[in-house]
Amino acid sequence: MLSSARVAALFPESGIRNTLIQNGVLIPDSDGALRVRFVGVAVAGGRSFQILPKIFPCSSTNRAFTMRQVIRALRRYADWRSRRRDEAPFLDPTASQTNLNALALADWLIRDYLNFGIYRRLREREDINGPGQITWRRTVERMVPVVSSGRPVYLDSVTRSATRDLDYFVSRLHRHIVESAAQGFGHLLGYDTVNLDHEPFEPLGDLPILALCQARIRQEMRGAFSDRAMQLLPMLLAWLTAIARAEDAKLALYGTSSFYDIWEKACALALGNERDQWQAHIPRPTWNSLEGYTQDADTFAPDIVTRIKDGAEEHLLIADAKYYRLTMPPNLRGQPSVNDVAKQLWYQRCLAKVAQDRGLARTYNIFVVPGPEHKDGFWSDGHVDLAGLPETTVKVKRLSALQALKNFADGAALDAERVRAVVMTA
Repeated sequence: MLSSARVAALFPESGIRNTLIQNGVLIPDSDGALRVRFVGVAVAGGRSFQILPKIFPCSSTNRAFTMRQVIRALRRYADWRSRRRDEAPFLDPTASQTNLNALALADWLIRDYLNFGIYRRLREREDINGPGQITWRRTVERMVPVVSSGRPVYLDSVTRSATRDLDYFVSRLHRHIVESAAQGFGHLLGYDTVNLDHEPFEPLGDLPILALCQARIRQEMRGAFSDRAMQLLPMLLAWLTAIARAEDAKLALYGTSSFYDIWEKACALALGNERDQWQAHIPRPTWNSLEGYTQDADTFAPDIVTRIKDGAEEHLLIADAKYYRLTMPPNLRGQPSVNDVAKQLWYQRCLAKVAQDRGLARTYNIFVVPGPEHKDGFWSDGHVDLAGLPETTVKVKRLSALQALKNFADGAALDAERVRAVVMTA
């Protein structure tokens, strides 16, 4: 929570403060204070900020490593959203819903360079008896043959070869843009130093006027049809516009105001998830009119439904991933609401019989909440009881937040035996 005075000190320009509020980075509270809802990187008013998730204490001694894992998790989440064609405004370099995505473009351009290098244009040249392949059509057109035994013999031939055009403007512009992105934002996005001194393309020095750069890129786009060109060239064009907007607004963002969604994805990867195979068995409310019409409406969806193996048996696990800072009794704070508890018990009520019919022995029900660094990574931390249903207990399990984000970025699940052992204990 930031007081008005603290916000004014961090962001002295009212325009930047208002933009942060409009974009959900800062949320006004009822008493006039502002709450930071954003996780990621912000460059505002000439200053840069790395904003950790609330689940990490301010006293953390490994902030740099933690922030690097957060950035890696954001990057994987952005890729996941992109594959679903679901725009994440401050993580998507092609976002249409915001003008503040220069950092996302910087991230894309740095990654692209590290994977594929500088954009290259080959210059084709013709020589007489030079290196390269003989071009017989051009040889016949240009060379005078010697007739031998009634047949033409070409003593000289036209050859064609291709060399890199080291002075090509778009290649040099690409180098300039990557250097600018890496020097300005690379450290904030978790990259080591990106050095382009080995590149054979001459640096541009000062960037030419915007209109010239845009015109040369558009000219290249009209004649380049490789997959690389069709992906990279629009990004170069977008960068020129985005960086100009960021300088005008004095603001750029890389991150999300919905980090709870990343926590849910991290938990689903850690435990496994086959929710879609079970969702049809969650009842939907049916509305009935006096005229006799009926219509089903949308229903709840559990975060995680998966199977756990226990020797020859299998069990069903229903889990709710909670991005909460839960403290258990005797100082209960930050707990899921009674609605959350009742919903989990209702899920169990709906799915237990289906699981039994499918040959699963038991059904387990848990909350998964963030925990500190821990040698086991996943462990038990009590339970919550709510009377009134045949099922009355939801167990509380801790998942190391740092390890969960690192594993999510790496695409790695928890050890299945560890999951089984923790889920089946009190």
